[in-house]
Amino acid sequence: MGGTRKLILEITGFSEGDLPFRHLEVPITAGKLSKMECTVLVEKIAVKIKYWSTRSLSYANRLALVNTVVIGVYKFWASIFMLPKEVTQDITRLCRDYI
Repeated sequence: MGGTRKLILEITGFSEGDLPFRHLEVPITAGKLSKMECTVLVEKIAVKIKYWSTRSLSYANRLALVNTVVIGVYKFWASIFMLPKEVTQDITRLCRDYI
């Protein structure tokens, strides 16, 4: 098996890596994501909401931002992984506090 792997790596020019690694800012791992690995997601959403908080937006505009941007980012991650319950609760709290 080792010889085949080495041959494939030589032919393709790829290098063998280790898990976890990131692709499109999403951690790729063989196991279930921990809350710690999802801190990037929560921080990314928190930064967006903090920036929006500096703007004078109506309730409808705040709701539209949360529904399109935050829920879109969340759905992207959730379509790949089962997110820990604590992460979902943190995101919900951030959105609720902003709206």
